[in-house]
Amino acid sequence: MTIPGVPESDDTVPHETIDALIYVDRQLRLTCHPMPGATFVRLIGEIDATNRTALEETLTRAGHGGDRLLIDAGHLRFIDIGGMFLLAKLCDTGAARMVNVPPSVRRLANLLGLPLGVDALDSVVEHDEHQCNDQWR
Repeated sequence: MTIPGVPESDDTVPHETIDALIYVDRQLRLTCHPMPGATFVRLIGEIDATNRTALEETLTRAGHGGDRLLIDAGHLRFIDIGGMFLLAKLCDTGAARMVNVPPSVRRLANLLGLPLGVDALDSVVEHDEHQCNDQWR
């Protein structure tokens, strides 16, 4: 899959990187997969007031270094308003782009007028879990 703004990989170097667990609590798990020119972070579970601060700190650390931060929301089951504002803030500043945004999250963002930075990637990265899971394993 080609993602706009992310350089193509160099086929001379094997990219057999396994997703690293970078955060876990009772409701939320974040995995990270470094790629050439980007860091891919998958949100799995639920975001609310109990883990929002830790999520912000973890995403800030994951995006540190100038690479594009791609946040996969395809496995997000719940997000509260504070979580929506956090993700919108990261996208609005250019620190992150969202991929695989579920329709319910996209609808809530639209209702609240929050930018999730998904428009440019919509034509490239659709909510296709099989393709995404195969590529990032």
